[in-house]
Amino acid sequence: MRLPIIIFIILLIPFLLNLWYGYLKPAQNGKFQQVDCSMISNTLNPYVNDIIHVAQQYGNKSTSAIVEGYKIKRSTIKEKLPYVFNIIDEYVSSVRSNKTKPADCEKEQYCWFLRLYNQSGHYIDWHFDNNFTNGMRNTYVCNIFTSEGNTSHLMTRDRNDRVKINESKAGQGVVYNGSEVKHSVSKQKNGCTRISLIIPLYENDSVTILGWFRRLARDISDNVFKL
Repeated sequence: MRLPIIIFIILLIPFLLNLWYGYLKPAQNGKFQQVDCSMISNTLNPYVNDIIHVAQQYGNKSTSAIVEGYKIKRSTIKEKLPYVFNIIDEYVSSVRSNKTKPADCEKEQYCWFLRLYNQSGHYIDWHFDNNFTNGMRNTYVCNIFTSEGNTSHLMTRDRNDRVKINESKAGQGVVYNGSEVKHSVSKQKNGCTRISLIIPLYENDSVTILGWFRRLARDISDNVFKL
């Protein structure tokens, strides 16, 4: 009986590490840098309705206790909206911040993705972004579209529980160290819409051995809970 229990505990370790580093560890700082991403926002503006349609029909819809809304993977955009995919993929390839750059999309399925908040209560609870590498990880968030009255905004919290709110406006975005800055997204209200493009940026996107198992655990969790 001991061996199955030991194996079970070992298999749990990547999930427990993701829980600690993703949600439970103490907040460090709430710093973020504002960026101009109006070029990609303006370019994608004619396709906003197409993105919303694909998100609602084919995106991962989450209604868990920690995330509500739609997450649209790069592979889904590539299949359903190839013209949008080409625009975003070209843009992402040029993004750089503090010696960090996007991950290799052949190795990381979430090298970029979209989120749609368009129903009452759509939000993301307080969390950190998992980093499976030895280097620094930044998170680049561009507001592709925000409707009038939008209440879906990025919030950060520091070690003293002080909360900063970055009001989401189309064509504006933020960059922050996602694995050090605890952050959330405030609840959307009925009749309003926000579409954001999220690009993880890495100093070195080579995944460590432990990181490989943690990434596998993340993919399993995402498939089960639609995060």
